Amino acid sequence: IIIFVLLTLIYLLILFIIIVRIVENYRESRQRNFVKRWEEKIFEYLASDISPREIIKLFPQSSFKYLLQNLRHYLLTLKGNDKDKLCALVNETELFDFLMKQLNSSKNKRIVFGAYYLGLAKALNSEFILKKKLKTNDDLVFITCALSLARVNSIDSVDDIFEQFSRRKNISRDTLLTVLFEYDESVCEVLLMRLEEEKSAENRAIIISTLRHFQFSAAAPIILRTLLHEKDSDVIIEALKYFGKIEYLDAATSLRLFLLNPRADIKTAAIKASLKVGDKSLEDRIWDLIYDRNRYVKVTAAEAMYSFSERSRQKLEQLAYRIPNTIESSIARMIISEKTIHQT
Repeated sequence: IIIFVLLTLIYLLILFIIIVRIVENYRESRQRNFVKRWEEKIFEYLASDISPREIIKLFPQSSFKYLLQNLRHYLLTLKGNDKDKLCALVNETELFDFLMKQLNSSKNKRIVFGAYYLGLAKALNSEFILKKKLKTNDDLVFITCALSLARVNSIDSVDDIFEQFSRRKNISRDTLLTVLFEYDESVCEVLLMRLEEEKSAENRAIIISTLRHFQFSAAAPIILRTLLHEKDSDVIIEALKYFGKIEYLDAATSLRLFLLNPRADIKTAAIKASLKVGDKSLEDRIWDLIYDRNRYVKVTAAEAMYSFSERSRQKLEQLAYRIPNTIESSIARMIISEKTIHQT
């Protein structure tokens, strides 16, 4: 009896695998046929004056999910008129209603699907619902809705996104930065106003990092003021990195102080910022840091001296080839060798 039961179970397992394989093959075949038909019709739509509604009528609602999944790559990569036409294909047809139905679902998986594609299509009419969904308990729903709000450039949602981010323990700083980078540069004005009153050091660091990403030079005076009064090392480093991207001569005096900071990571950030500022009075300070105890500071200082001026490069060459073999001369030779290779 035991053998018979085992044989029966094995038979049923094999039968189950065969059925699953048949169903999978059918789905793959159906999707291949759909993609072939979809590409032909969509390219025809992009190259003509056919209305979005006219094209969507060619696809049954049961295929909308396939259609959106295949649109994804094009929505992410196309620009200009082609991108606008694809967005209209979502926003001005039954696809919009389909996605809004997903967004209003009680199932998180459907909410994520609807929110994601509404964001890709820059569906401004979905902004109100997306904003409400930020208060969800599900982190993935929050991230997807926040990302979509950024893609529709919902400036009014910035404070809500920060507020919800601060309440969540499992979402990293990099995740919020990814969201903020999806906005256009107009978000910088809002972030700059927030920076002056922001109590969270982590949020201040995130804001400055975003302003650096957009190379928003108008923020320089406020970030310099923040830098001079800041106690949190992460915020200090982010502010120094900002000045490593923005040429702001008024930062030179403050940079002299940070070049003397006992922390290696702050000193290296200050060296890179000094190189961008280019104030000649900083050159000797950076040269002294080639003799710092920390190897990373030594290397960063030597790299800066190679690029700072013709005079500083000559000093580095003298250190490399005229000074007896030391750690500093070895680093100087390494930097000169690397830079020479990259120039050829």
